Amino acid sequence: MPSAEPTNALWLRAGDSKPGPRPALTLDDIAAACVRLADAEGMRSLSMRRVAEELGTGAASLYRYVSGKDDLVSLMYDRVAAEYEFGPPTGDLRADVLAVAEQARAMHRRHRWLTEVTPGSLGPNGLRYLDHMVAILAPAGLRPAETMTGIAMLSGWVTVFAGQEAAGRPVPATGGGAEHISAMLSLGNYPNLTALFTEPDAPGESGVDNDAVFRAGIDALLFGIAGPR
Repeated sequence: MPSAEPTNALWLRAGDSKPGPRPALTLDDIAAACVRLADAEGMRSLSMRRVAEELGTGAASLYRYVSGKDDLVSLMYDRVAAEYEFGPPTGDLRADVLAVAEQARAMHRRHRWLTEVTPGSLGPNGLRYLDHMVAILAPAGLRPAETMTGIAMLSGWVTVFAGQEAAGRPVPATGGGAEHISAMLSLGNYPNLTALFTEPDAPGESGVDNDAVFRAGIDALLFGIAGPR
């Protein structure tokens, strides 16, 4: 998750008055241009020069709005976070968390660069996401620090899983390379792994249901965060 700490975040600086002509662009204009570039060409395409070209202006003029590429990353991350559609929490912790997690998973499919960026600070839409997650975890009765840790854990699982999925890599039911592990067992003495892989329902990679694996990960995290329900 991006940091919520910096007090000089872009959105706080945006209200500062600057000398010169009235700004011709908005932060949302810049964010939209960044997202278009990254969606079409990947994060390697993101530079002050390329964004300025997309907006029909000069790179130097962008510094009136942002201080550099780090600000661009924060803007585009927040722009994508606006795609969440949040309904009122139902009180069903698992259902509410899954509803958000599945949206995040789909978001990674649309914007594959998401796994490559770490925004420096939360913007308005990031805070909206965080606010909603606090609301849906409320039934667990967690302390504030536990709530924030839980949100970070859930967000991290979605990012890692969706990143593998978006890159076209299979997500094994065991969490990593079951066929490879099975093939390697003959090279050494691994009694516990050998016993596991010779059980009748030993892990395998054929027919893996990514949806089921994704939900199982959420369930495991919720058990650790909120306990059995």
